[in-house]
Amino acid sequence: MKTISPVQQKSWLAIKPWETWQLRHVVLEVALAMLLLAAVAGVSLFARLHLPRYVIDLTVPMPADDLNMVGFHALELNESFTYRWSSGYAFVQLPSGYHAAPRYLASARVWAAHPQVPQPLTFLANERELVTVLPDRSFRTYHLLLTAPAHDEATLRFAFQTVPFSPPGDVRALGVIVTNMTIQPLPYRDGSVALLLASGLAGLWGWMRWRGGTRVSTLLVCAVLATFLLVLYALYRPAPLRYSWLAGVALLASAAGMLIVQATAARLALALLATLVSFGGTLWPSWFSDDTFISFQYAKNLVAGHGLVYNIGERVEGYTNFLWTMMAALVLWLGRDPVFWVYVAGVVLAPTIVLLTCWLALRLMGITWALSAALFVATSQSLLIYTARGAGLETGFFTLLVLMSSAFYVLSQTGTRRIHVLLAGCGFALATLTRPEGVLVMGLTVMHLLFASSQAALQAQGGLAFMRVHPGQCISHSLRVMREPLVLILGTYLIIVLPYFLWRFTYYGDLLPNTFYAKTGGGVPQVLRGLRYAQGFALIFGGPLLLVLLLPLGINWRTTVTTWRGYFLLLVGVYSTYIILVGGDHFRGERFFVPLIPWLAILMADGGGAIYRWSCRTPILRSVTAVMLSFSLLVFSGYAISRTASFDHILRGLDESVWIWRELGWWMDDHAGYEESIAVMGAGAIAYYSNRMTVDLLGLNEKHIARVAMPDMGVGAAGHEKRDPDYVLHVRQPTYIPRMWDDYFGGEEVLEAHYTLMKIRTRYGREMELWKRLP
Repeated sequence: MKTISPVQQKSWLAIKPWETWQLRHVVLEVALAMLLLAAVAGVSLFARLHLPRYVIDLTVPMPADDLNMVGFHALELNESFTYRWSSGYAFVQLPSGYHAAPRYLASARVWAAHPQVPQPLTFLANERELVTVLPDRSFRTYHLLLTAPAHDEATLRFAFQTVPFSPPGDVRALGVIVTNMTIQPLPYRDGSVALLLASGLAGLWGWMRWRGGTRVSTLLVCAVLATFLLVLYALYRPAPLRYSWLAGVALLASAAGMLIVQATAARLALALLATLVSFGGTLWPSWFSDDTFISFQYAKNLVAGHGLVYNIGERVEGYTNFLWTMMAALVLWLGRDPVFWVYVAGVVLAPTIVLLTCWLALRLMGITWALSAALFVATSQSLLIYTARGAGLETGFFTLLVLMSSAFYVLSQTGTRRIHVLLAGCGFALATLTRPEGVLVMGLTVMHLLFASSQAALQAQGGLAFMRVHPGQCISHSLRVMREPLVLILGTYLIIVLPYFLWRFTYYGDLLPNTFYAKTGGGVPQVLRGLRYAQGFALIFGGPLLLVLLLPLGINWRTTVTTWRGYFLLLVGVYSTYIILVGGDHFRGERFFVPLIPWLAILMADGGGAIYRWSCRTPILRSVTAVMLSFSLLVFSGYAISRTASFDHILRGLDESVWIWRELGWWMDDHAGYEESIAVMGAGAIAYYSNRMTVDLLGLNEKHIARVAMPDMGVGAAGHEKRDPDYVLHVRQPTYIPRMWDDYFGGEEVLEAHYTLMKIRTRYGREMELWKRLP
């Protein structure tokens, strides 16, 4: 038997209380964490048990905003009640409905008023027949269970079909009378969400503790974030991405925020802001831009081996986002759906931009004003519309690239690390490949580099007095100071951009993209439209608060122009002038100004900091200023984040149009010959899904139309002014023209000479009309 020596026994007794104390704290922390995670998992299992229903009141002029209605006629009133007739095939559609619930209970109050005998009425769910009934000659409410289809489709469609009739003197096809419908999501429990939240918060707990957080601060951050995520889960409405995707991005962004800030309040604030923007697509209506499918069309033809073209055999540069298009091509080459991954990219980009803005602002101004800048960015609906809320455009990616590149440049000015200059040049090059405006930002950066370097060299030599005596020596020293960073940033930039420019010039034969010719040429009216566009953005992004941008110039303009403040003011000022000169854009949310938002946010926060520092002269003034700044910050953020209420219905309409055009593209793919073509004003989804020759009526992808001189250019919507109907009818001679675009050609009287009108039915049962060219 082994014995313990007195020395060993004394040592063991000495360390035993310490080990016991540690063990107690470990057990306490594990118990707290497990209690929190168990509560989160338990609450998440009950969060989706009380779900609101969608009521479609067909007795009012505007029945529903969240759902799409197809196949219902105008509102009518008889001596007893108000109602609507359906056509022979009618349906309601809830976009992304099955992301919010796996099953729904659909109800419809109908009356079969066929003049002869009641005709069979068939109910369908996503084009699958559910049941066929023989209705009575009176109102009856039918209840049907809708379940998610076997294939991966999130949109819910509830339809009914019957034999229609047309009364004497009425050309309409009438099916049944309908007064109201409801779509009720059924309660459910999702164990995968409970597992995700519990494991994600457990990982965040461990990560925060490893990053130096105390037990109390970690518990506070995780508990508040868990509560916010659970509230968002309970309020989750149909969105392009499931809740698990959004929560996963929010948790990862929150973990990344722990690397940026150390204080508990700052970590909590940054986590909440990152979560807020991650869920932008479900807190507000999401949408998808038809222009995104233009890039997809080029990417699809490239992957198929036809080259980077819109129509096979036609080399027209109808895109301005080469790198974004290449990323879509990679997704297609891997056999994935680019629509889904573009949604994912938007949700990831939003919190990334917020975090990067905070990271940069923290190194320039301190934690308080860095969080203010992050708040400005996170509450900008312009940014959310083009990132987390969908759109699918390259705007968010370009914003991230120019912000990241400008951050590297600013860091290179405050230190001597060459890597920052190299990374800035590489970032600006990638930004140029993403949007042509990258050239502008790069040029302004080089301009600031030259000026700042010359001023630094001048000060090192003794200022203006020494330069007057020895101008040659000063110039020589200035060239030596700026030579290395200039060569590094320009060399890196040109190594990437110059080969690309030479390739695109030899491939397409134009110095500028075709879209430039299609959107510009308006002169003074175009500039006036750009001024209105800039005014609209200024009013919603700060309004009078934007004046604080100029405070550093008023305090000490000589120092300001050579620092990061002068650099950001240069970027914002010249870039805004460029936007005004090109006439702005037609999309809601002032898309062209989105890349400026992080710079504006940092400058506005810095202006607020300057005001506060000035007020510190007296305690009373400091307190009053702090209250006023906080109040202004809250008012601005609240106004900014709610600004889209006036045009959310427009975004819903744009989104609905895109998927209608997808159905039209599918019909072309199913029924049109390979030699046939279609003329469109929405040049994205129809072309991408039809796999047929497509004539872009607005000229974005058509060289001739893009270069047509229009008499009132600059007065109409940007990008929608160029047109040449005679050229389309007599030279391009498209096989099909959707009737919705009759006005482009001057009405149906013009088309009747060359086309005959036909009705089609899409895969989803939607009836549409096309003009088909006569033999």
